[in-house]
Amino acid sequence: AGLPLLKELYCHCNNSMTGNINTLGVLKDTLAIVRISFSPCVQGNFMYLADFPRLMTLNLVGTSVTGDIRDIGEQDFPTLELLTLSSGVYGGTGYEMQRISDAPDIAMAVYSIKKQRPTLLEDWHAELSEDSPDWYDGIGYESTAPLCIRLVEAGSRVGYRWISECCYHPCEVIWLDPEPHRESIDYEKYIEVLHKIERQVLIYKGFHQPPTEEEQNRLWVAQGYAV
Repeated sequence: AGLPLLKELYCHCNNSMTGNINTLGVLKDTLAIVRISFSPCVQGNFMYLADFPRLMTLNLVGTSVTGDIRDIGEQDFPTLELLTLSSGVYGGTGYEMQRISDAPDIAMAVYSIKKQRPTLLEDWHAELSEDSPDWYDGIGYESTAPLCIRLVEAGSRVGYRWISECCYHPCEVIWLDPEPHRESIDYEKYIEVLHKIERQVLIYKGFHQPPTEEEQNRLWVAQGYAV
């Protein structure tokens, strides 16, 4: 209330900062940038900021903010250009899936936002929780287990794939869009990027989702790694 004209709010790595983002309501008509990151005591539902008319950047990664990206409607966040949400939000950055079978639903939720606003989500990923019965460790010191999902783009076509936490060793892409028509203007660009994506798939070629731990071990032993 003491800063009624505040346009930009930054807070990074502050374990002492507490409160609920709904207290930002007094700055609704002025805030353009909100970056509250890695401040775990900050709470609230990110949708409370959905009607802020000037908000262009919202970064809440590393907070205890919750919500569901499926609640974002066409009229929400009218001026938002960049959105990075906490892992406590369904569809947030680093969201923890409880089972491998959760991936299609979470990917589709993020895909829907991506198609509406192509540049809104930056460097998004979700990962399998270490508490999941599907989780297993990688081989040796390497991040070999493909237990994260990330979006993949080739021209106008969007999909997702399982990949390791360090963005190595991807599985095959699961495409959510049909292949562009051969006569479309971006077909050549699509094919060029597609071939690049396909060349990245090595050890997990033929796998569209993570192998079992036993399959992973077999594949890496065949490459000369000790299990």
